Amino acid sequence: MKKYIILISAVLITLTTFKAKAQEKSYWGVFGGVSVPTGQFANSDYGTFLHDNNKAGFAKTGMTLGLDGAWYVHKNWAIAATVSYQDQGQLSANDAHTLAAGYQDAFGVDQGAVTSTKRYQNLNVLVGPQYSFFFSKFAVDLRANVGLIKSFSTPQINIVITDAGISYPFAQESSKASAFAYGGSADLRYNFTKKLGLVLKENYVASSGIDITNTQRVNNAGRLDTKQPITILQTTLGLNFSF
Repeated sequence: MKKYIILISAVLITLTTFKAKAQEKSYWGVFGGVSVPTGQFANSDYGTFLHDNNKAGFAKTGMTLGLDGAWYVHKNWAIAATVSYQDQGQLSANDAHTLAAGYQDAFGVDQGAVTSTKRYQNLNVLVGPQYSFFFSKFAVDLRANVGLIKSFSTPQINIVITDAGISYPFAQESSKASAFAYGGSADLRYNFTKKLGLVLKENYVASSGIDITNTQRVNNAGRLDTKQPITILQTTLGLNFSF
């Protein structure tokens, strides 16, 4: 509930702070580009014995597509919003081997095996204030964002450890959870005409994590991911349409 209160408060503060008549052209646009995981989200290290890396995400560089827009409400100030879809890939064969070896060592068993399906796929919905600098046909926009990450899927990780010929299966389930997100962006816009422009943007999004469910565990030994932090840096190119 706290994350929704923060989100609503940020939107209301933005709306009530900048109420003057817009003096610059508002716009909406479409964009696409590359989405690069950073920090623990990109980490592919299992960790060491008794120091398992529970937050390593094994995420991969992928793509992003979305809609973006800004409504100018007072001179250079605007209320801006972005809705984007991201795909951050799936676990590789090497990732599965790393996890299997880590579980085998952590549990002290004869064998460990890991298989994985599904991918990191999610939707970002972000809003916040934007300040723009205008130079003839160019504009530079600086933006702060808050919002939500909605997961459509995360990697489904199925683990089987075997000891003395007896198999013990358990799993890290694919998640469809939502989480509070925040970040910021900077972009360079160039206006071809009064209505059409090109936008190059750098966007950063972070979240403390989406909830992850684990099943069939009899204890908490080994790697145990219950909340996956997400941090991504995106470089996109798009078209914007003024109104």
